[in-house]
Amino acid sequence: MSVHIMDKLAEDMYPVENVGLEGEKQTTSEYVNLISLVIKKAKNQREYKKYVDMLGMLTLAYYKHLGSIEHATNVVYSIFENANGVADVKAHYDALMKSEKEGQSDHEQARSKISSTLLNDYSKRFGNEKAESYNVLVLQSWISKVENVNELAILLENIINTRDKIGNSWDYEVHVVPILLEKAFDAEALADYATSTTNFIAGMGKRLKDNYLAVMTAVKILEMGDSPKVMKKYIRDMIKEDSKRIDQLNMELAVINSGHLSKLRNIVKAAELKRELYSLTKQVDELMNGIDPKELMLESTKR
Repeated sequence: MSVHIMDKLAEDMYPVENVGLEGEKQTTSEYVNLISLVIKKAKNQREYKKYVDMLGMLTLAYYKHLGSIEHATNVVYSIFENANGVADVKAHYDALMKSEKEGQSDHEQARSKISSTLLNDYSKRFGNEKAESYNVLVLQSWISKVENVNELAILLENIINTRDKIGNSWDYEVHVVPILLEKAFDAEALADYATSTTNFIAGMGKRLKDNYLAVMTAVKILEMGDSPKVMKKYIRDMIKEDSKRIDQLNMELAVINSGHLSKLRNIVKAAELKRELYSLTKQVDELMNGIDPKELMLESTKR
């Protein structure tokens, strides 16, 4: 191999732009060590060329896995050092490529399964005709943007939960999901955002008796906030208002139940109060999902 080609290989594998002097020395040293090892291993010029070809391919492959030239180089050096010949190195590379392919296959199968689950659930709830439109106009517009299968699984659970709480998730997926994907920096943050947003929309939808308006209110809150804490603050406000109404209902029921005659006269009103009390208590329980009770108590104390 000519000096020019070797220099080009070194430049491609170990770019030194925008790095300090120490970084340049380190990458150059790693390259020299690898080439020195290849020279020692190679029995002739033909074998040397094969080693160098495998060197570049393996380093690139491990760089994609590890995200670090230094770490990739260390792994490749170890592989070359322990190899009994070019065949060993190639066998390792082939195994790595096979593993990647199988991993991609598993990844695609998981994505396909999640996509089918969302589509089938929509079809069961709203019919095949609407499901076809949903798939083309909604599902395919955001699902391709989610690279992480764990995050896709989080959204699957969240969307099914949203459908259970407010019915059709069409508006939620069109307007909210893209913002969640933009705002969340990891799977944990995505789960936190998704849970709090769904709970807010469910609670606000019942108050406004308009789920679309609740979704768009959530969009505005998400746009102005930089963490799930902002959405949770509004949820805590709803919990406190609902709790006040629950206290009021309990007082009214206590007055009605204070005497036998009063209970008989107000039997219909008492039933209505109990229904409202049950609905509000259930709503507060749902809103509390993902809310730290200590934060709620602390905020109430401050006020």
